[in-house]
Amino acid sequence: MRTWIYVAPDERSTKLGYLRAGAVVERAELPAGTDGCAGGWYRIAPRGYVCVGKGASLALEHQVVAAAVRGPRRGAPVPYHYVMSGSPPPHLYFRLPTVEDQRRVEGSTLNAHLARAGVAPSSLPLDPVPAFLLAGRDLPKPYGAEEKLHYSVHTGRAKESSAFGLITTFEWTNRRFGLTTELDLIPLDRTRPARLSAMHGVVIKDLDAEGADVPAGASDAASPAAAASSSSPAPGPTPAAASAAAPPSAAPPADTVGFSVAKPPADELPPPPPGTDPRPDPALKGAPAFVRVHGATRQRPSASGRALVDAGLAPFRSGWVLTGRTRGGAKGLLETTEGSWIAGDHLVIAELRKDPQGFARDGKKWIDVSIRRQMLVAYEGTRPVFAALISSGRSGMADPEETDATVRGSFYIHAKHVSTTMDGDDEASEAFDLRDVPYTQYFHGGYALHGAYWHDEFGKARSHGCINLAPADAAWLFEWTEPAVPPEWHGALNIEGGGTLVYIHG
Repeated sequence: MRTWIYVAPDERSTKLGYLRAGAVVERAELPAGTDGCAGGWYRIAPRGYVCVGKGASLALEHQVVAAAVRGPRRGAPVPYHYVMSGSPPPHLYFRLPTVEDQRRVEGSTLNAHLARAGVAPSSLPLDPVPAFLLAGRDLPKPYGAEEKLHYSVHTGRAKESSAFGLITTFEWTNRRFGLTTELDLIPLDRTRPARLSAMHGVVIKDLDAEGADVPAGASDAASPAAAASSSSPAPGPTPAAASAAAPPSAAPPADTVGFSVAKPPADELPPPPPGTDPRPDPALKGAPAFVRVHGATRQRPSASGRALVDAGLAPFRSGWVLTGRTRGGAKGLLETTEGSWIAGDHLVIAELRKDPQGFARDGKKWIDVSIRRQMLVAYEGTRPVFAALISSGRSGMADPEETDATVRGSFYIHAKHVSTTMDGDDEASEAFDLRDVPYTQYFHGGYALHGAYWHDEFGKARSHGCINLAPADAAWLFEWTEPAVPPEWHGALNIEGGGTLVYIHG
């Protein structure tokens, strides 16, 4: 499934990354040599060399390229559409099965199953049947993929509790089928769509001396769909900018802009008691925070500016950035860059860190992970640029050698994968054979930052040791960290260090 990219036309040279089966990249017209590679070493874009042979071809019409249909969706919260297997798990077909094939393979209970299953998952897109399959051709297995025993039209069942990334889905013989990234056909009525978390972190912009947002690059703080700030030049899905952390409906009414309305609204609360006038707290200025309770409320300045009025709910796990102004101290009401005031007791607030181990003095990128807060903050030098809730190892602060705790210390990201397979990384009851875990970034042994499509419990420790992120947050972080993964590559390596620092602590 992988074709390695080398720094020089020599398999003994350093590996830079790899291409996944089906990828198409630009190359030099002529080979750079044939040492150890009969088909020739070709330089590819943007760098490195690939050996043409078992894992790569110069033919654009190669059967693997034709069968793969399309590559991952870089820039989306997840690179593929995902489904989780039912029980029993689906059979793995290697060609389009006729109705008779399906009855023979899946047994006499197929009709009853189809009657119970009804219409296949409608949340998945419906594409035309791939021409490669309509031509009656068998799906090839890419070089390096596991070769399974072939029966008449299938290679047996998938493992129990499997999860699959899908390249495409289509209708065939009145059933929906999906083509997996490993080029297997599965009937989707034997699966259920993965329910992706919709939560996202916050992109943090510079604050001026008064705590107000200062636009950074092309970012538009007024739009929930704002592009990444100048701190994240790479393409990718961007969680809402800090000043747009609340839903659009939470924005202050137009008649309060500039506090120009003379008559206070009827719902104005009494003025705050003496001693609770806004006061600065430098430790909170620019700090990201997430709502940790259900039913938390927001307040905003009234039209007269003399008091606060109710502004509705602050959604559970919504992200905010604090200005540093408080009413009643850190446990009182805290002002956000959006203009709302939220009770400090209802928030989990990041502790901003200036310069761990001297790394940040050069303005480099680094990531701070707090296990107790279940929060990640990405920095450029001493400036926080992004924050998200996480799910770390479910054993908390225990010994990672003996339990499912996350390893602690300072590490460097050394390998990045648009997607990769993990076995038993999370709750076995939900997912054991995890295919195409999205946006995986290894920093120490088997420990990695990655997206999780099989749960929505971010903010709670529950993994087997990896740091789980909501899909949109994993995608943002993947495009921001080093080493960068070029658009057509599926993975990049940085064995000798130099990747983004990950600092994990209590």
